[in-house]
Amino acid sequence: MASFASGSLHIIGGGLAGSALATCMAEDGFDVTLYDEAEPFESRWTRGMHTAPESHKTAEPEIFYDPSGLVADFFAGYPEIPAKLIRPAHCVMGLKRGRRKPAIVSIDQGISRALISRRISIAARAYTALTLWQQRSASEENRLDSTFSSGAFDSDDKAHQPGTYHRDALTVLAEVLFSMPAHRCSKSLLARVLVPRLRGMLARHHEPVFAAIDPIILNDIALPALRERFLAAGGTIKSRTKLGDIDSTSDYATDLLFEDDSQIVLNPDDAVVLALHPKPLCDAVPDIGISPAPAHRRCMTFEMRKPFAEPQALLVSDDIVRAIYCNRRHLQVSLNSSLHLQDTQNADQFAQLVWQRCVWLCDQYLNLDLQTRSDNADNALHPNHLFINAEAPFPEMTPGMAASRQQLHAPWKNVFLCGDVFPIDQAPGPAALFSSVLDIRHELQKFFA
Repeated sequence: MASFASGSLHIIGGGLAGSALATCMAEDGFDVTLYDEAEPFESRWTRGMHTAPESHKTAEPEIFYDPSGLVADFFAGYPEIPAKLIRPAHCVMGLKRGRRKPAIVSIDQGISRALISRRISIAARAYTALTLWQQRSASEENRLDSTFSSGAFDSDDKAHQPGTYHRDALTVLAEVLFSMPAHRCSKSLLARVLVPRLRGMLARHHEPVFAAIDPIILNDIALPALRERFLAAGGTIKSRTKLGDIDSTSDYATDLLFEDDSQIVLNPDDAVVLALHPKPLCDAVPDIGISPAPAHRRCMTFEMRKPFAEPQALLVSDDIVRAIYCNRRHLQVSLNSSLHLQDTQNADQFAQLVWQRCVWLCDQYLNLDLQTRSDNADNALHPNHLFINAEAPFPEMTPGMAASRQQLHAPWKNVFLCGDVFPIDQAPGPAALFSSVLDIRHELQKFFA
């Protein structure tokens, strides 16, 4: 519990990171005010959410890497939030090299063992395992080669190169899970995802390392529950308040200046947490580094006649489709980021092309007949569709920014940074976000002690 002499805590940014941290600190007994330029406790993870004509919500389930179960453990402390918010991943990865037989790899419990077992000889398996394991200790500045596949199938002369399935696995994971091109990821980061731990790689029964968060439960139940707990603990919400600048001395931030001309005067024992997306963070604190570019997820959603019993996902190294999410009564398709769309391209013809590719991929890898589930519109060869061009949750970082992200820190003693960009040894995603929340909560408790 906070002492009576503790200062006030000001959290800028009411997304998932700021909302979760604010709720924890308020329930710890601190005086917390949460600011956001929009409305706090609204998810920034589901910007692609839309409502279909028949009011069936569709949203891409957020698949993430979380071997320690940080996300499920956080929400487990709130019994009013359904446990099914965090689901098993139910994913397969379909990889194809030229005319070679496709590799079908389940990632529900990790993919390292499946990829290693594809090698024919014991020596090749040992070499592959050792190579993946060595990359875990590589420098963060050691990036993946820029010549890695951009998604298109390689020609037959490249199909027999050693390790191509592993190379494609890195490429697909980088784009689908991390929302960034593979060559901007570090080898060590992706090696940690591929090989969580040596014991897990050799174990007969793996522990799950991938999970999926249900964005509709997050928006409709989880975040409103956090908001109620925050207000019940005495927290204060100030919405439609955008941070403009921070005044400071050499050691402490002294004033928070907002764009509506309001101002918050800070005492030395007050603390500020910036739980912002990297771009507004760099606008408020220019000395922190170069702002990364926003990443975009281009998706196409098809409406199904028959619902899916359980969410499933297929991650593929395809020249058009990168991922397929079977979710409720919709099929949401993430398009390959390297796919060039013509402005004059006929929308119906493109939707037909994507739909045909999805039918083939689901039959090839999931043994799923989409045609029997579809309800095509009149005189159309594909179901009703919706094209979505949404900003991805994670920014697209340059190699330099990605390599130095763990060293970023605010230039003042009473300002802290929170979000999925900052935890050490964490892939960007919900797990990194909650790891950051736990770390900053501990640092704040020491600051106010």
